[in-house]
Order: sequence, then structure tokens, then C-alpha cells
Amino acid sequence: MARFAWELRQLRTHAGAPSYRVLAQRAHYAASTLAEATKGSRLPTLDVAVALAEACGGDREEWAARWHAAAARGRAEARHARGMPQPAGPTGPRCPYPGPRPFTGDDAPYFFGREEPVRRLVRLLTAPETPGPVLLTGPSGSGKTSLLHAGLPPALGADWHHLALTPSRDPLAELAQQIGVLRGNVQPRALCAELTQDPEALHRTLSALLPRRSSRTRVLVTVDALDDVFCRSVPAAERDAFLDQLARVARAGDDRLRVVLALRSDAPLPGLPAEGAARVRLEPLRAEEVRRAVLGPAEAAGFTVEPALLDALLTDLAGRPGAPALLSDALHRTWTRRTGDVLRLSDHLAAGDVGARVAEGAERAYDAATPDGRRLLRALLLRLTALGDGTDDTPRRVDRDELVGLAPRDDLDRLLGELADARLVVLDTSTAEPVHPALVTAWPRLRHWLADDREGQRTHRRLTLASAHWCTSGRHPGALDRGARLATARSWARRHPDDLSTRERAFLTASRAAELRRRWAVVMLVALATVLAALAGALALHALLAGPDTPADRRGGSHAVTDAIGARLVDAVPVQPAPDDGPTDPRQPA
Repeated sequence: MARFAWELRQLRTHAGAPSYRVLAQRAHYAASTLAEATKGSRLPTLDVAVALAEACGGDREEWAARWHAAAARGRAEARHARGMPQPAGPTGPRCPYPGPRPFTGDDAPYFFGREEPVRRLVRLLTAPETPGPVLLTGPSGSGKTSLLHAGLPPALGADWHHLALTPSRDPLAELAQQIGVLRGNVQPRALCAELTQDPEALHRTLSALLPRRSSRTRVLVTVDALDDVFCRSVPAAERDAFLDQLARVARAGDDRLRVVLALRSDAPLPGLPAEGAARVRLEPLRAEEVRRAVLGPAEAAGFTVEPALLDALLTDLAGRPGAPALLSDALHRTWTRRTGDVLRLSDHLAAGDVGARVAEGAERAYDAATPDGRRLLRALLLRLTALGDGTDDTPRRVDRDELVGLAPRDDLDRLLGELADARLVVLDTSTAEPVHPALVTAWPRLRHWLADDREGQRTHRRLTLASAHWCTSGRHPGALDRGARLATARSWARRHPDDLSTRERAFLTASRAAELRRRWAVVMLVALATVLAALAGALALHALLAGPDTPADRRGGSHAVTDAIGARLVDAVPVQPAPDDGPTDPRQPA
């Protein structure tokens, strides 16, 4: 019943979400009757369900078949329940929020908030002119996995068969295993060997499924977290073979076989046709999407949400990266503490609000880490914090290149992946950032690290920014540190050698070399000036001390130099004309 009601709500959403008053005019049933049909508390009558579907643009025969299928499932569940022993106490209703785990196909009736990306994907997958694969991108925690399993397949309909893949260390073996589930007469080991050798094996195997089914049958291949193929220890040959199999299916031009790839990176993928690949990016949840993600599942399960709780969640999570996972986890914990059929703010706070949960998760990650892992965790989280100057510290987004050199690449990727899985950081194309400000403001251990050496942290941050500017300027010598600033940075680096990245080490080395060159240049100039001054003084002293006993030729040479200098001085003095005294006075003596 809940699934059928969810399908009716999806149909209404795809029709533009007309009001129940408008639908009542089209279906000739009361608005309250139509609204009750979409709640899922009970199965509506066939006439009401078909009338509502037709009012939303649905096909009458299709929805009649769906209603009969839902009624059959309900009768089977009732017979099964009567045949089973009754539990000792009343069983509680199912929680509509899956918690920290992603939504699955069974959770589809409770998947809300991502209707617009789902509509875009459906348009791309059902349009014959869309070439190549469809890339679903977005940072970690944005809900890509939930959308692929609980949002997209139900929206496409029952005619689509979903082949869901999550690459492991052996992606071809996993692909063969999933196809073996799809086709009972396939041996996974033999198919894996075929996939390794024949680039057309996947396309040929999937195409063989279609003629046995109705002409409307299609196959959807979704690959979640494709980035992991490059991060895990997958041999290059097997990785390239896996990507090539997907590329051959995507380029086949058969609109009955479609491929959706989910990944964090927006960059073109090797082995796949970057040109012509459509992209759908999941942005952070807007306020209206958070509202639907909170109220939709509660309404589907027959619960209500206290307005104060909704306002708190909107304020805390709207626009935040990684909000879908945090929201589902917070509401799941609130639901477990509820009394009655109302989710209240007091229950949310009693279970620990989002900030408290993030801080607790960070402490658990620190406790579970090895000593080397704790050192790396401290260095990483200090970089993920923007130091306030008279204001509070805030989360900081860092470029992943800034982290190179803090630890071996595999160890760094492993730690980032664990923090992303724990919903502590959000990983995007080439960046990492805290999932919530509470990681900076509410985790006591990080607050202690930040207060321990505040001025040292500022020195390190200046070094980080200066090294980044040096690299972006093409390593121009004018961007290097010098003088007191360089001395301060080098002093901090000697005390914290393990906290330096490769880029920062290179920057300090280049700055130190440039400083030494400048010092040697100054020393050489001073030495040269000293030598020249001494030589000039010696010549002058020699000239002054030259006496009558000096040989004639040397005196003559000295006198010639002196005379030449004197002549130049005389020439430089202007000659004053004699005054005109007029006629001679006869009274004056001659």
C-alpha cells in the first residue's frame, strides 16, 4: 500500500504537482478522498486510484494493473501474517528514515527531496538523441547512491531492469556476478574471463536479454562511486577493461541499453567518451528540498513533524554539503525517541543534534585510529579549519594537492575515505571540507589543538597560502619568502617537520636558496666596493707622498696628471671680464 501510494505521489509530482482541488475537478472525486489515496495508510478503491492517475496524465490500463498488483501483494502479506505466530508485543511501524546508510529500493516510498535531478535523469535516459553515458556527479554525502537505488528505478518504471554495480577491488568479477543474477544460465567465472578478453562481451550479453522480453523492456546499468576504481588497488589492465566494457555499451547507440555513472569528479574519465556525455550534478539541498525530505517520508509513514523541529533542521542543514546523510541520520534518531506519531524538537535534542553527532563521530574516528593515523588526522583537521581573527573559527575547503606529502598517497586516500564514510568530511572533485561547522566548533579535541599553538597555526597558514601562490605564479622567484618572514616560517617548520606538505617543503627550500644567493651577492658587492675603495685610497696616498726625490720621469708623470686635473678645473671656472673703468682721470698718477 505504501509503495502504491508513493507511486501515485510520484505521478502527481511529474505532472507538475497540481493541487488536490484541481485534481478533484478533473477526477470528479472530493479533494480529501484523493489526498487520502496518496497517504498509504490503506489501499484506495480501484475507481479512485484510476481516476487520480488519469487526472495526473497516467494510463488507465497501466494503473489498473498496478492497483491489482498492489492488492495482490496486500492479500499475500495478510495471509502470511495470519500464518505466522503473533509476537508477544505490538510491533512498531517502520522508520521512514534509513539513518546514516543510503536509501535502497525498499526505501523508495520514502525517498523525497531530489525530484528535480530524478526528472532530469529520466529525460536524458528516455531521449533517443542522448548519446553516450549519463554522468551523475556531486560531492560525497550528496545522495548519489540513494538516488540511483531509490529515486531513479521507480521513476523509470517496471519496464526497466536495473543492473546496479559498485566497483570493488575486482570490478570485472563483480560485473560478471551481477550479470549471473540477471541471467540464470551464465557462469560468472567464464563470463569474467570473456569480459577480460572481449571488449564487446558486456554489450552482447545484455543485448541477448532483450529479445526474450517485451519490446518495451530496457536495461539500466548504474555504476556507483566509479572514482573508487582509480583509488583502489585495481590493476590498470583490469580497470581499463572494465571502463572499456561500459564505454562499448554506452556508444552502441541502442536506446534500450543505458549507462549511468556516479562519481565525485567532473573531469573526463579515461576510456569513456567525454564528448557527448550528459551530466547531472547534485547540488546541496535547498531549503525547499530539505522541507520535502523531512515532511515527505513522515507523511508517507503516517507521522507528523513539529514545526519547531522542521525550522531547526532547515536552519542547520539547508545548503550544507553532505546534508542528505546528516538529515536522515538525525531524523532516524529522533524517530526512535518519539512518543506517539509526532516527531518533536525535544526528541531531536535529546538524541543529540546534528552538531553533537558530528563531534561524537570525530571522537570515535580518532579513538579507532593508529598513532600514525592520529597524527595524520590532526594535521588534516587543522588544515580544514580557517582561523578567525577576533571571530569564531570556521570550516575551510582545501585543495587535495595541499595534502600531498603529509603521508603516503594510499594512507591519505584511505583516511579521507574513512572520514567521508563517517560523514565528517565532504570530498569533491579535488577538494575536501568539513561536513558541518560543528566539526570545528563543537569537537573539544580539535578546539584544544587549535588553542595549543595559535600563533604557530597562523604561521603555518601563511606558509600554506604563500606556497600556493608561488605554485600558481609558475614558481616565480618574486613570490618567495625572505627576511624575517622566512626565518619565522623555517623556525616553525623545524618544530613541526611532519606537518609540512610536499609543496610547502619545496617552497621553503627555494626561499632558503634564494636568500643565500642574495646574501652572497651582498657579500660580494661589499667586498668589491672595499677593494676598490682601498685601491683608490692607495693611489691617492701615493700621489700625495710623491716628493722631490722622486725620479724625473715619475715626477713628470705625476705632475702631468696633476696638471691635467688642474687644467680641467681652470677650464671649468668661468673667466670674469675686466671692469670698464671709463676714461683715465688726469688727476690720478700714471
